[in-house]
Amino acid sequence: MIIRLGKFSMLDLGDLTWQKDHELVCPNNLLGTVDVYLTTHHGLNLSGPPALVHAVHPRVALMNNGPRKGGSRETWTTVKSSPGLEDIWQLHYSVPRPPNPSFHESADNGGKDLNAPEDLIANLDEAADHASAYAIKVSATPDGAFSVTNLRNGVTRKY
Repeated sequence: MIIRLGKFSMLDLGDLTWQKDHELVCPNNLLGTVDVYLTTHHGLNLSGPPALVHAVHPRVALMNNGPRKGGSRETWTTVKSSPGLEDIWQLHYSVPRPPNPSFHESADNGGKDLNAPEDLIANLDEAADHASAYAIKVSATPDGAFSVTNLRNGVTRKY
């Protein structure tokens, strides 16, 4: 799904897998470019191939991961290398975890090097009970301007 408000656009492909993602941009990019990309499949290495992420050329990526799910090393590499990317925001801090072959992961995930800066992460607590849960808020205007806010700490960036 592409959400549009005037010149602003956000891409959310849910849990599509690599093959279906790839078909959306190869041989022709059927999606165009977007301002915000919500990582597909929680940022697991089952979705969001470089061909798709680089073709949609997001300015901002939102990683909808959990503390122990998503945010694969391969996804981080793909998203961070996307042309024109300004920031990655995360729903949860990804704790260090070993690769899961079922998700086609080839190396350790999470930890200091595979997370956004702390002020761009909504939930730092790795507890599963979510006693305190925070969100990332995107606000847009028809002229294409948008802002992203971490509701845990109030940090806002305007784009």
